[in-house]
Amino acid sequence: MGWTLVVAAVVLAALLGGWVIAKTRPRTAGTAEIGTLPEDRGAVADETEAEAVRAAAERAVVAADEARHRAEHVERLTEEAEQRYLAAQWEARSAAGNESDRLVQRAALDAYRRGDLDVSQLNTIWEHAGASTVEPDPGRVDAARDEYDRALAATAQVRQEAHVAEVAAEALVEETRIVATERPRTGLDDLLS
Repeated sequence: MGWTLVVAAVVLAALLGGWVIAKTRPRTAGTAEIGTLPEDRGAVADETEAEAVRAAAERAVVAADEARHRAEHVERLTEEAEQRYLAAQWEARSAAGNESDRLVQRAALDAYRRGDLDVSQLNTIWEHAGASTVEPDPGRVDAARDEYDRALAATAQVRQEAHVAEVAAEALVEETRIVATERPRTGLDDLLS
């Protein structure tokens, strides 16, 4: 997660730094495009700059969309890991219980999967549906819990990456708006001078 933020900050700084350098660099006679008059050089440079910023903003928006899709995918994987964890808990708890307790616990798990119960309600039902006196082997439950914890950490990281990408895209879109509004103003300033 830390490296992603650093990379996003470096990319954003490079884009804005390049724009500042291009904006402050004096134009020489050799920078005009072929077929342009000397007074047209500023307009050509402004249009080129606006196109570059617009293209960077479009790329940033696409990157933000892709990051958002990755976040949604990782969230689905986290939900699946949670389901496996709950199933492992259920199997461990019901291993030594009687048949009626297992049926109640199984029905509660099915209701949770449908979204009719939340986690706290599910745990309450499991606790009241005949807690077993035999300690189950916690290995499978621990492995499922570890997988779930890793999925949660991955979800948090991908969400952060998506947020950084969205902020970078918003900054570049705003930069596009600024460049678009400066270009006409520069032309009016030249006419009024």
